[in-house]
Amino acid sequence: MKEKVSVIIPNYNYEQYIIERIDSVLAQTVPISELIILDDASTDNSVLVIEEKIKQIKKEYPDIRVSFLKNSSNSGGLVFSQWQKGLKEATGDYIWIAEADDSSSPLFLETALKFFSENPKLQLFYSESKKMDGKGNFFADDCQDWCDIFHTGRWKEDYVNRGVDEIIHYLSSNNTILNVSSVVWKNGPYLYDIFESAKDYKVAGDWYIYVKVLEHGDIAFSHLPLNYFRKHGASASTLDIRDKEYKEVFQIQEMIRKQYELPDDVVEKQRMRRVFMGYVENEKNHGTKGRIAWFVPALLKGGGGHRTIFQNVNALIKDGYQCDVYIGDNHAHTPGELFKMIEEYYGEFYGDVFASWDNVLKDYDCLVATAWNSAPVVQRIPCDKKAYFIQDYEPFFFPMGATYVEAENTYKYGFHGFTIGKWLSHKMQEEFQLKTDYFHFCADLNVYKKLDNVSKEKAICLVFQPDKPRRCDTIALQALQIVKKLRPEVQIYLYGSQPCVINNLEVTQLGIISIEECNLLFNRCAVGMCMSASNPSRIPFEMMAAGLPVVELYRENNLYDFPNDGVLLADGNPEAIAAALLQILDDEKIQKEMSEVGQKYMRKYPLEKGFDEFVLHFNHFMEGKKERNQKIELSYKREKIVASKETMNVSLHLPTVTFGYKNVQNQSLIRRGLRKIKRMIFK
Repeated sequence: MKEKVSVIIPNYNYEQYIIERIDSVLAQTVPISELIILDDASTDNSVLVIEEKIKQIKKEYPDIRVSFLKNSSNSGGLVFSQWQKGLKEATGDYIWIAEADDSSSPLFLETALKFFSENPKLQLFYSESKKMDGKGNFFADDCQDWCDIFHTGRWKEDYVNRGVDEIIHYLSSNNTILNVSSVVWKNGPYLYDIFESAKDYKVAGDWYIYVKVLEHGDIAFSHLPLNYFRKHGASASTLDIRDKEYKEVFQIQEMIRKQYELPDDVVEKQRMRRVFMGYVENEKNHGTKGRIAWFVPALLKGGGGHRTIFQNVNALIKDGYQCDVYIGDNHAHTPGELFKMIEEYYGEFYGDVFASWDNVLKDYDCLVATAWNSAPVVQRIPCDKKAYFIQDYEPFFFPMGATYVEAENTYKYGFHGFTIGKWLSHKMQEEFQLKTDYFHFCADLNVYKKLDNVSKEKAICLVFQPDKPRRCDTIALQALQIVKKLRPEVQIYLYGSQPCVINNLEVTQLGIISIEECNLLFNRCAVGMCMSASNPSRIPFEMMAAGLPVVELYRENNLYDFPNDGVLLADGNPEAIAAALLQILDDEKIQKEMSEVGQKYMRKYPLEKGFDEFVLHFNHFMEGKKERNQKIELSYKREKIVASKETMNVSLHLPTVTFGYKNVQNQSLIRRGLRKIKRMIFK
């Protein structure tokens, strides 16, 4: 006996498409036995149009059984209830749920039935789909960008597969069947119950159905685009829908993971599927105290500011907040790639990562800007609480002009400020009347510490980062040139950026090194430099924790956070900085005293103290508590170091120190040389 096909067309307000849909069904090269049209209380003229069309069908196709089921009131979007209603009416051996706004090739059913005839175990057939717009214009010949997100090439050819294998290797991570109109099902008693269970899902119910159907048999796919899927333009997903989608994707993945033993690569694909949605699922990031969105600039390898941000985000997560980090990356990387970069560059991270400052996906309890260019983004997003995590006086990064003023204006938005160090808090309050709380500069004392088995060298280490003008690298190199001229035996180590060509100064460039290698370097050297013309850097405090005396610039930004001993602050010219360096290099007693004072001072400021201070202030801010006024006074009260006659006289006769990357002829040779140098220093 010839097998029969029942076609179910659910309709709601598709008056302009319903005739095309019905005609595409009637035009199939294999005749259907039954047409069941459902209307979910349309408010347009769909019912009248359908009723007229049915009259025509009954005249021209008397062998087709036609049913028209009309709801008196709308089902409220319960699509699977409509499917059940059509299924209950259907008598065919095969079911085709043909959405009212889609269309198809006349060969669709013929191709499907051929696959069914060749495999009695087949439960589900689907075909490739063309995408068309609301006017019926095709704009994509396939849906590979949706189904083949891992770029396997699998959907370029026909295939037949065991249902369980399809679930484990493909449907376990992603819904690869993108449009129900592309599917023909074998009718069976289990379908009705599966549709019933799918009602628990608001977004991913069709995915659930495909999984459950394939537990009963095989699947077949035709790579020919026989289904025409109509996409009505970019629909704006609400935050609520995006959250529901994420939860349901995780729910279905977890259901499959519990039922089947999945290979490791498939489990990783499950995670990556969530990444493609913009989320990075992280079981550690499910706090109950509130949802916080952080807006962070593009990642920078070796960036201490980024490390501080992610460490403090982790501290909030541990305290019970859920933190999502939006990276100003403009989708140059996937969220998964960014997550790996964060962990590689800055250490373990517990938060969720997004690849752009656009399309904020949730309603948040607080938004946190972390840079002058992220602050305007935060200002535009509605939220009751907004904060500013301030690590530098960023206008100083730019020449006086438009960008300087724009950066300065961000402090006038009225966000609540959290500053690293006291000077920034003082400046924000005094100049911009910005309410702020500060936390101290601290160091990881498990990493930065005195090593008893390391011999001291007569050496200086400098954080050298030419891409950061605030580091005053030209002035620092000129100061080192003076020292080298006066004390040729002194070794000079530069680290913190990729090596470059430096003329008229003999130095050893170490490149970007690990924090453990930094501590070893601090223990080998007699004095350290990390100059900053904006806010102090955290690095001098790490140097002090390792017992390394520090030379820095005598500027207002350095007078509120450095202790009175442990560092020497010098006037901002090369001759004065050289004088400060020589004062330490030439006197072992001063070296020892500064080393001991620096270590003693930093014992009061382990890294955890800074986190605790920040979390305490953040909790008070979220709870609306008024903080007591934090008294901010100068901490460094010594006279600045000025140039000596010796350094002034020498500097008059020295050639100019220059540096740059343009003349590097053989980068691989330099990298090999660097590896040898590192092995020598860090052996």
